[in-house]
Amino acid sequence: MMGLKIVDPAEIVGAERLQKIAEFEKLAKEIKAKEDLLKEEILKTMESFGILNIDTPELKISYVAPTNRETFDSKAFREDFADLYDEYVKIAPVKASIRIKVK
Repeated sequence: MMGLKIVDPAEIVGAERLQKIAEFEKLAKEIKAKEDLLKEEILKTMESFGILNIDTPELKISYVAPTNRETFDSKAFREDFADLYDEYVKIAPVKASIRIKVK
């Protein structure tokens, strides 16, 4: 019987790459949290003062009023009308990607 060498996938990809992507993911989460906080503060200020638009050389901000969104419950439709669902469902290819979760 031939001996098989078990290799850690992290070794193949490279510890340095994995460390860098972990750092980037953590930094992106921190930046996103700060961005969300700033957006919420701007939204509250715009609502308080009735501001609908802000236009500066760097950016443009438009106030979007709350509304109701109509959605389609495809899961319930599929359960109730399986044959009809199959006639209208479209299958679209999705390219390969990676999912990263920082621990």
